[in-house]
Amino acid sequence: MQAPAANRPQPEAQTDKTFFYVIGGEFTDTSFEEVLTRSNQIHGPFRSHDEAMSKWRALSFQSTGNAQVRYEIAEVAHRMDRRTILLG
Repeated sequence: MQAPAANRPQPEAQTDKTFFYVIGGEFTDTSFEEVLTRSNQIHGPFRSHDEAMSKWRALSFQSTGNAQVRYEIAEVAHRMDRRTILLG
């Protein structure tokens, strides 16, 4: 005999969240390997790629006169289960 649905153990509730960040700044040269410390920027988190893209466009257009400035969109997945939420 099977236990009623209300009495059966339930799988852990999981919440998958993806956040987007716009990162970048001015690089030391056009090899784009090292960001100048004073110009390192992180913007976000944004809940959608479209929101991050809007910020990326705004930042990119502000720096069109400087060939050493670059920004990119980074996607970060954060997974939480019920224990993480309850226990902090």
